[in-house]
Amino acid sequence: MARPKSEEKRLHLLEAAAQAVAERGVGAPTALVATMAGVAEGTLFRYFPTKEALLNEMYLYISEQGWSSVDTSFDPSLSLIERARRIWDAHIDWALAHPVWNRAVTQLSVTDILTAETRAAEMAMFPDVHMLELVQASDVTAGHPSRYADALFIAVANTTIDFAMREPGRITEYKDSGFLAIRRMFFD
Repeated sequence: MARPKSEEKRLHLLEAAAQAVAERGVGAPTALVATMAGVAEGTLFRYFPTKEALLNEMYLYISEQGWSSVDTSFDPSLSLIERARRIWDAHIDWALAHPVWNRAVTQLSVTDILTAETRAAEMAMFPDVHMLELVQASDVTAGHPSRYADALFIAVANTTIDFAMREPGRITEYKDSGFLAIRRMFFD
């Protein structure tokens, strides 16, 4: 009889997958993930039938952690720009606090590994559907797939994060400048 699956072990595998992807990219072998988690590779496949399933679940798990940090600062009664700024600041703060997770989701977000269901589930976590609609209708992104807007946001966010990590005394300045770029790109 097979042993029951442990939620703790599943989460540990997801976190090891994030570490492996952050270090080696999406091509990181499942054997490395298993080693990082301290389990046999066969155990990994008891929890996740394929590497793609593992990476999709890892992406959603980390996205959920990131969006939960945004939820604490989100206030739908604020203006669009104030809501966007709060989401921006919360995202940058979360990424600075979780650089490995940010690297992992950044790498996965621009691949074809993520399923349509995973992308839809992540978008369902976003606290402001109206904001997403405006971004998709902006002069910059109109007519392009939503992944294009995501990639633009990620590029500005990761540049902001990289410079903020190099110069922690200037985090606020970099967040301000990065948000100005996002605002001009999507909302002006």
